[in-house]
Amino acid sequence: MFWETLLWAVAIFGSRVVDVGLGTIRVQLIVRHRKLLATAIGFVEILIYILIVSQVINGMSDLTDPVSWVKVLAYACGFAVGTLVGIILTERMSRGVIEVTIITHEPVVQVEAAVREAGYALTRYEGRGREGQVGVLSIVCNARELQRLIEVVTAADARAFIYTQELAGLRGGYVYGVKSKL
Repeated sequence: MFWETLLWAVAIFGSRVVDVGLGTIRVQLIVRHRKLLATAIGFVEILIYILIVSQVINGMSDLTDPVSWVKVLAYACGFAVGTLVGIILTERMSRGVIEVTIITHEPVVQVEAAVREAGYALTRYEGRGREGQVGVLSIVCNARELQRLIEVVTAADARAFIYTQELAGLRGGYVYGVKSKL
């Protein structure tokens, strides 16, 4: 009885890790417009879900039975670990291409020169902020380059406002840190 319960707990836990991990990846694929792959993953994900949930629910007829609670805990732990695994996998799957927007009150030409000297391509435009005229720089680069870019910008303007966003897709242009033109 002990080994059977342990085997079911491990099977439920492992299946739930895979199921939730696939769910997280599926959402990322949907965002990236990868319809067919997201659909296939969704099929496998729900198949695992139905098979495992039925095992847990079937055992819930007697809540005083410790075996029922072992299955429920394995299910909950599998969900939690699956969430973590899914996040780690999507980070690794990420193309890692980001847009970095820099808003500066310093003379924008000084910040622009420092960024260009560091090898980054950028687009510059003027804006108006709460405190008046600002310079806005837009840079597309590999996410691994972000820390270096921030160091370059803050050396030129310690008060610069910097924000990033991951790009779902792009075409053409020059991206620092990516080997070829996209």
